[in-house]
Amino acid sequence: MTYQYRHPLSDGAVHGIEMPNANHLELVEACGVFSVLAFKGQADAVEAALNALSGVSLRKVGPGEWLVVTAERGTGLGDIAGAMVVDQSHGRSLFRLKGPQAVRILMKGVGVDLPGGFPIGTSAMMAFQHLTVNLARTGDDAFELIVLRSFAESLHHDLRLAGREFSLSFAVADR
Repeated sequence: MTYQYRHPLSDGAVHGIEMPNANHLELVEACGVFSVLAFKGQADAVEAALNALSGVSLRKVGPGEWLVVTAERGTGLGDIAGAMVVDQSHGRSLFRLKGPQAVRILMKGVGVDLPGGFPIGTSAMMAFQHLTVNLARTGDDAFELIVLRSFAESLHHDLRLAGREFSLSFAVADR
């Protein structure tokens, strides 16, 4: 039996439409998300091996633990010596938030100094309102949020409310 992947938020979104210089939220459907946990004493070697991979983006979760994002679902990481790798693609949802007011939108829900203490390339586990998310800064006005799939609708709702005064748009993206 083959299951077809379809996110519950797909039905209520416009696909692929984004206004230039607007505040925009995207649900990225086709990406892969992997959980990587280094065995005791192997964190440095595992991190070096992950950094050597092409086409992946690392998200720090904790000591010796990462979420690794790939461009396509089903793209495996292969064996990483000294670590346990678990495909979390069907259990996690990735959102992209971008636009001139992205920091102000996120500041309504996080307790972190995003303007001054969260440089590009940084990621961390944190609370956005009542949800735990992995937040990564990918640009001056661009962020990615990874949340458990069962909380995706709640995060979507909270972000839309936080961005309402800034005319936040929403769409589903393939990548």
